[in-house]
Amino acid sequence: MADQPDFDSARVDREKIIDYLLGSSSFASVAKARFFGSLGFSPERWEELAQGLRAQAKGASLTAAESPWGRKHIAVGEIDAPNGRRYKIVSVWIEEAGTLRLVTAYPSKEPSE
Repeated sequence: MADQPDFDSARVDREKIIDYLLGSSSFASVAKARFFGSLGFSPERWEELAQGLRAQAKGASLTAAESPWGRKHIAVGEIDAPNGRRYKIVSVWIEEAGTLRLVTAYPSKEPSE
């Protein structure tokens, strides 16, 4: 079994959170912003979502695969939301040149347990 990726030190860019997951720069962004906003996450406190995604990935069911950009880690698990509830989401991370970074996150189609 491969070592668990180090999600604690994973790179989660401010722009990825604000512009992509909580923004409205594209159709996909609008849907993600609506979802994550409904959980209580906001651009003003973007670090809260960044930390939530790291914690979600650490406790998630992981699948890894090679991709043209590096080793991809797909994490399916629950995130603790500011509204006090837990939601099942998918977060996707890429490991390249020893650095792990967030690619995307979205609601899981699987129900929460």
